[in-house]
Amino acid sequence: MLITGFFTSCQKGHVEFQGNQRGKYNTFYGPQQQVGDDSARTFATISHIGEPMEIGVIFTEKALTGLPWANTFYSFAFHQKANEATLFEHVVVVLSAHGHVMPPDGFIGPHFDVRFFMMTEEERLAIPAPPAAGFDVTPPSGYLPPNYVMNSAQAQIGRHWAESIFTAGQTVNHAMVYGTWNGQVTFLAPIVTLATLSSGQSYSVTYPQPQSFARHGYYATSDNIYTDENRRI
Repeated sequence: MLITGFFTSCQKGHVEFQGNQRGKYNTFYGPQQQVGDDSARTFATISHIGEPMEIGVIFTEKALTGLPWANTFYSFAFHQKANEATLFEHVVVVLSAHGHVMPPDGFIGPHFDVRFFMMTEEERLAIPAPPAAGFDVTPPSGYLPPNYVMNSAQAQIGRHWAESIFTAGQTVNHAMVYGTWNGQVTFLAPIVTLATLSSGQSYSVTYPQPQSFARHGYYATSDNIYTDENRRI
């Protein structure tokens, strides 16, 4: 069974992990959940000294077929070891079944938004519907990357922020979105089209980083998509 996954490499204090520093590691998996005609689940690869090397969501090949025609939310838990080693609490994968405009003027087709939340699911579910005041409380200067502008707001998700780089008529295949609630950065969300995933394409994209971080810990530095024929659920 082929597995297509989202992977984010992590760093602490902006020091990249090198291959000879990784040493021994274990991969810890969250519980499976039905997606499409099969399943998906989270994973975290952590070194024996507790350093997170990769985190992400693994989709089986058949999970990309039989998807609903309506926008659909899937909430995934991490293994406890992932919660202990990273700042991430859970993942919400949202199927955007028909795509949408990517502000200011681009367009992204049917896709998954993969939101890695740095808050508990209980805290996330308590976020009210806009125009609640917390949506317009922005983080201090430097806590979001340059060139990121305020975007849509959504109950039980938060405020979205995206790069202001997409031009009229541009087809967008992937992007990185930041999320906030009540002045705090609360999630990172790689976006990738279903067409890209189904094609088996691989890519690794580093994305803009803020100047400052509110919490000490490991933060993702790149968004990596690939098909791994050796991993099997």
